[in-house]
Amino acid sequence: MKKVLSLAILATFLATPAFAGETFVGSQDSWSNSVTKSNLMLDSKTFSQRDEKYSSWADKVDVDGDINISDELDGSSTLFFDKFTIYSADSELRGKYSETNWTTLGGSIETTTNTYTDAHETSAGVR
Repeated sequence: MKKVLSLAILATFLATPAFAGETFVGSQDSWSNSVTKSNLMLDSKTFSQRDEKYSSWADKVDVDGDINISDELDGSSTLFFDKFTIYSADSELRGKYSETNWTTLGGSIETTTNTYTDAHETSAGVR
């Protein structure tokens, strides 16, 4: 019984004309296609140059053994060397460093971008 009553009410609404205004139905389709192409050309050259000069020097004195000073009663002093040796060494280094660099970079980057859109809109109402 409830089903029959519901169907009867629904049929009444569907069969009633739109007295307030005209009815309309709209349907719209749209499509879009876009292609973008790009080409990036690379051409880069780099030049660098480096010059270095250096100098190093070292000197070392090493004393091995004992030096003793003895004071005498008459005010004089006596100097004693026990296994006394002096070692001396030095070294020197001089130089130069030079460097030259050339770098070349070339090429291209190609890209293609495709964009596709598809839209559909449907609307209905009473004006």
